[in-house]
Amino acid sequence: MNINPLVSALNGGEDYELLFTLPIGDYDKIKNDPDFTIIGHMTEAAEGVNLITGAGSAIPLVAQGWEQWK
Repeated sequence: MNINPLVSALNGGEDYELLFTLPIGDYDKIKNDPDFTIIGHMTEAAEGVNLITGAGSAIPLVAQGWEQWK
């Protein structure tokens, strides 16, 4: 389907992991915890709304949703 899995996780249904953000200063507190999967970090608003992956790629975040009753 050629869909970035991170975009799918952020916008799709059937979530199997809880996604959340926390201040970058708290990164060291969880980076080695096996119960957390770190997928990247957020940018400052002035840089645009992006998720920066562990590999350094910027993924623009666009509000997406779905309408249940069409």
